[in-house]
Amino acid sequence: MRAKIHSKIYAVLLCLLAGGMTTSVYFTNMVWVALFANWFVEWKWRERFAGFRQRYLLQAFLIATAVHLLWLVGTTDLAYGLHDLQKKLPLLAIPLVVLTTPAPSRKEQLNILTCYVGTIVVVSFIGIVRYLTIPDLPYRDIVPYISHIRFSLNICLAMVLLAYTALKIRKWWFYWVGGGVMLWFVVFLTVLHSYTAFIILYITAVTLLIAYRHRMGPRLRRILLTVAGAVTLAVGGMTGKYLYDYYHLQPLSTGTPAAVTANGNPYLHRKDGLIENGNYVHWYVCEKEMRQEWAKRSDYPFDSLTSTGYTVYPALLRYLNGLGTTKDSVGMTLLQPRDIAAIEKGIANPVYQRRSPRKLFYVMFYEYENYRCYNSVNNFSVLQRLELWKNGWQVFVQHPLLGVGTGDVVAECHQRLRDTDSPLAGTDMHTHNQYLNFLIAFGIVGFLLIAVAFVRAIRRNRLCRSVLFTAALCIGLISFVSEDTLETLAGIVFIALGSCLLARIATPNPTNSTSDC
Repeated sequence: MRAKIHSKIYAVLLCLLAGGMTTSVYFTNMVWVALFANWFVEWKWRERFAGFRQRYLLQAFLIATAVHLLWLVGTTDLAYGLHDLQKKLPLLAIPLVVLTTPAPSRKEQLNILTCYVGTIVVVSFIGIVRYLTIPDLPYRDIVPYISHIRFSLNICLAMVLLAYTALKIRKWWFYWVGGGVMLWFVVFLTVLHSYTAFIILYITAVTLLIAYRHRMGPRLRRILLTVAGAVTLAVGGMTGKYLYDYYHLQPLSTGTPAAVTANGNPYLHRKDGLIENGNYVHWYVCEKEMRQEWAKRSDYPFDSLTSTGYTVYPALLRYLNGLGTTKDSVGMTLLQPRDIAAIEKGIANPVYQRRSPRKLFYVMFYEYENYRCYNSVNNFSVLQRLELWKNGWQVFVQHPLLGVGTGDVVAECHQRLRDTDSPLAGTDMHTHNQYLNFLIAFGIVGFLLIAVAFVRAIRRNRLCRSVLFTAALCIGLISFVSEDTLETLAGIVFIALGSCLLARIATPNPTNSTSDC
């Protein structure tokens, strides 16, 4: 009777943790602690750890924890190291509970899926309401409870779970419900500007298609291969077209530029080579006429800051450039009231008002142009990551074997940014890459200990046979490239609960799964 009570509590807490990890940090902490407490007081140690030698995934998580503990030795910032260990306690507690407890029943699995996906749907609706009702709300703040990046990872996994469940249960009503929810998620990811999520979904889908093609019927395999090929060609063609449109010089930027405006005022032609929308941004500039005409068209002061933190002038300059006109009184006559309103909000390119992939590509091209012309990375997320990766790699090269220790990663990265006079010196950013974070902290020795332990677990427990586990693994590993996923509670619970629960479902009795994949 007591065992049944603990089992019921365990199933309820799994549902709460699956749903809660995309909402409240406090609630998530409370639930994983309760999950561990319920496991602890049940006191069935002999049964839980029977066959421990074959529980390779649990061993991997224990090794990762041991590495974090051992690499505290010699660290100069012990307080930060202990804080980091405290933050990563769910990486130990959740695997201990989930991997030593019987797998949830089919009904319990469906309940967990419902709580998980249902909570994500509710949070996304809350985000849409905020987006529609709060003026000029930054896309990073659309989701109120969790980082928009971590939330995107959960959406990716939820879409995989829905697609897999639909193929398994084969119910027409679930096709409609699941398909509608997945379509909603696609729309929401677009609103969230989470194009990284689309890249993760694409790579994960292609990986699953290649890895499990032998399980598919010929017809399904042909359909999926055709879709994957069409998407690849479409993305490739789109990229080529946008590159051509962005860099192909328009007539205004070819030949010898005129010296004066139609009103006889001199033009400024700064030949720094900065290109946007097929035109040199700093050609045909007459600030005097722009200032005069702006005062006639808008009550917003020409030298005041917009909501993006820049003055009107650079936004107006780039907007006129995007229209393919001169930056003078003639160009100003082409601006419509909606253009004036956009510039007042700091929107610097007509393309940015469109809800299309072109905006994403043009933002990335402009970031590259600023780096090419001015070596600037400020306010550019992609280039900031490249700068942080370069800086982090330099720190790792200085301590390649054993790293800097669990507590010194942030301090060493920040010091290196200052020593190299990086434009990111003084910020709170350090790596934005989980692999690099581990290399800096633990060196090659610690990194290999962790990596080998997890590869061994996947092979020995034959986890690569599970479509869902492989999908979750792909999503997590890809996220490690552009994010330090394990530095926040949301990322830690996503990795720990997702991998362990799907592994437990895939191998209900891991002691009988010791062959290589």
